[in-house]
Amino acid sequence: MIRKTSIQNFLLPARLLIVDALRNSRAVWQCAAAAALAQSFVASAPKERLVLRATAYRRANSGFLRKRLEAYLSSWLEPPRADVWRKEKIGWKRFQRDLASRTMNRSIILKSPTVDGEKGVLYVSFEHNWLRLIEHYDLPRLLQDYLLVGASSSSPPDFPTHWALAHIGPDPVFLQISNPSDMEIHQRFHHNICPVPIMASDWINPEFYQPRPNHQREIDILMVAGWSSLKRHWLLFRALRKMRRDLRVVLVGQDSEGRTGDDVWREAKAFGVADRIEMIRDATIEMVTEHQCNSKASVVLSAREGSSVVVTESFFADAPVAMMHNAHVGSRAYINGQTGILLRSETMAAQLSQLIEQHTSYSPRAWAMAKITCFHSTKTLNLLLRRYSDERRYPWNREIVPFCWRPDPVYVSDTDAVQLVPAYQDLYDRHGIVVAGHTAMKIPSAAFSSRVTV
Repeated sequence: MIRKTSIQNFLLPARLLIVDALRNSRAVWQCAAAAALAQSFVASAPKERLVLRATAYRRANSGFLRKRLEAYLSSWLEPPRADVWRKEKIGWKRFQRDLASRTMNRSIILKSPTVDGEKGVLYVSFEHNWLRLIEHYDLPRLLQDYLLVGASSSSPPDFPTHWALAHIGPDPVFLQISNPSDMEIHQRFHHNICPVPIMASDWINPEFYQPRPNHQREIDILMVAGWSSLKRHWLLFRALRKMRRDLRVVLVGQDSEGRTGDDVWREAKAFGVADRIEMIRDATIEMVTEHQCNSKASVVLSAREGSSVVVTESFFADAPVAMMHNAHVGSRAYINGQTGILLRSETMAAQLSQLIEQHTSYSPRAWAMAKITCFHSTKTLNLLLRRYSDERRYPWNREIVPFCWRPDPVYVSDTDAVQLVPAYQDLYDRHGIVVAGHTAMKIPSAAFSSRVTV
C-alpha cells in the first residue's frame, strides 16, 4: 500500500501537467468545437442540434468556424424562433438542482418601480437565477415593472442560458459581462440582450479593506481559491520547489467540484512542498479580507474563469496580483505596472520571488480607487439605464442605489437597505418572488400599497 501511494505521488505531477495541457489547449477546444458541429448535422431533434451548435460556438476560436456557427444560430435568436431556448429549456440540464428552488439568491433590487410608471431595476446574478425567473415566474410580466440586469458567471458565456433571455420582453435584458471580449461576442446577434461593460470584479467596496503597512505584512504569498482543479494550485507548488524555503504561503479555499482541501494537500505533497504551506478551509469573508490585507502578493492561476473577484479584492487590500500571461480571466485586463505581473510557467518561480521582494513598489489600491470601485460601476450602470430610458421616453427621476459584492450583492448604505424593504414585499405581492436575505410575507392586499416610491 505504501509503495502504491509512493508511485501515485511520483506520477501525480506528470498527470496534472498532461490533463491541464489538454484541458486548456486551443487546439483541443477547436477540435471539440468541430466535433460538436459535425455531430449536430446528424442530431435528430432541433433541440439537440441547437445545444451542440451553441457548445461548438463557445469552444470555437477560429474566425471561419465562428462565422459558420453564427450563420446557423442567428435565425434562432430572432423572432419568432427566439423563444425556443426557454421553451425547450436548451442547456438547462446541469442547472436542474438549482432550479428545484424558487428562491432567488445573489439578487438585489437597485430601484423600486413607482405608481407613475417609472420602472424599477432588478439585479440578478448568474445563470441559474434568471433561469429560475423563467421556470417559476411570469418573467415577461415582471419586465413590465422592472428593467432586468443579469450578471454572467463565466467566459466564454454559457450561451444557451444567456439566449434563454432572447426577446423575452420589449426592453432588452442588460447583461453584465465576465470578460471584456464578451462585449463584442454578444453584439454579433440581434437577440435583444444588451451587454454591459461591467464585471462582477468591478463591484468591490474599498471601505471593507484596511491594508496593513507593507513592513508589517506577514504573508508572502496568498492564494484565495476553491479547491477545484480548475484553480491550478499545482502551478504554485511546482514553482515553490525553486523558491526560498522560509516563505510563508497561505491557501484559503472551500470544497469545490467534488474536491476538498485534502486533494490539494496531496498535490502539494507530490511536489514536495506540503510542509511549506498553510491551508485555511471555509474562511469567512472577514477572514479572507484580513489575510488579503496582510499579504505581500496574491496569486490567481486559473487558465479560464469569469472575472475573478479575488483579483480586485487583492487590489483594494493593496496586494499586487500575479496571474498567468495567457489566462482568459476578465480582470487580467487590469494587470499593469501598478497592480501586478503576468506569469510564464517557465519563469514563474523567479517572477514570484521578484514580486515578493519588490511588492512595495506596486500601488494596486491607488489604481483601483481611481478606476474600478463599486461607486464607479454604479455610475456606469446608472448612466446606461438612464440613457436607454430617455431614448424610450420612459420616466427616470431616481437613480439606482449603490451596492457591492460581499461576497454576494449587498447595499453599500444601510439607509438604502431599509428604504427598499417595501420593494421586496411588493415584488412578492405582485409576482410571488422571494429574494434570499430579504423578508417578504403573505399579507392581505388591503394592508399594503401595490407600489412604493423609493
